[in-house]
Amino acid sequence: MEYIKNGIDIVYVRFDKNLDYKMVVNSYPIKKFLESAFGDFPHMVTPTKFEFDRDKLGEFIQDEYDMSKQYVVDARKVPTQISEEYTTHNGGDDLMLVEFETEQLLDDHIVTVNQGDRVLGVFATEDDFEKIIDKI
Repeated sequence: MEYIKNGIDIVYVRFDKNLDYKMVVNSYPIKKFLESAFGDFPHMVTPTKFEFDRDKLGEFIQDEYDMSKQYVVDARKVPTQISEEYTTHNGGDDLMLVEFETEQLLDDHIVTVNQGDRVLGVFATEDDFEKIIDKI
């Protein structure tokens, strides 16, 4: 019997190294938020198979967020353990997951991890991630 994989491949890139990568990608509440955003349960895919400049990607996603605030679809607090660990070391507002439609034409929305209006990381479908990388 052949195993058929259900779900959608999601790439996560963090722009702030103080945000715990493993805690974020392994968080069930975050995966449930991504499921509602992308319409299927996420399979987290490492970004290491792509060649890209993390700083340019961070600037691009921050610009997209800044231009797309009116297109926010949903926003929720990041699970307490992740948010507390980050804010203990970096202070400031709670962390939020923000789903929005970008100014760039992509197949799906993207989801960012934000502290206030500062984007700390991004989730995108693997196909959309490739399109974003091509643009930068």
